[in-house]
Amino acid sequence: MAERIDTFVSFIIINLMQLDDQIKAIANTLLPSFIPKDSKESNLSFHFTLPPDSSYKVFFEKDAQSKWQFIRFEEAVR
Repeated sequence: MAERIDTFVSFIIINLMQLDDQIKAIANTLLPSFIPKDSKESNLSFHFTLPPDSSYKVFFEKDAQSKWQFIRFEEAVR
């Protein structure tokens, strides 16, 4: 029984890691459309939806070289 639980937990962790990578990749692809016109801005966030109905809010910050870096995401409530 413990082995089955360990296998299930491993499965969940792998799927969550894949979701993190997928959301980060999508956010980085969409980023150019959301870059603020004011170059002094150092934070930005935006929402997107993955079909059929999973919505996420993603957060970016500018690094020391003025490049936008993905920080985190959260599930967005609609």
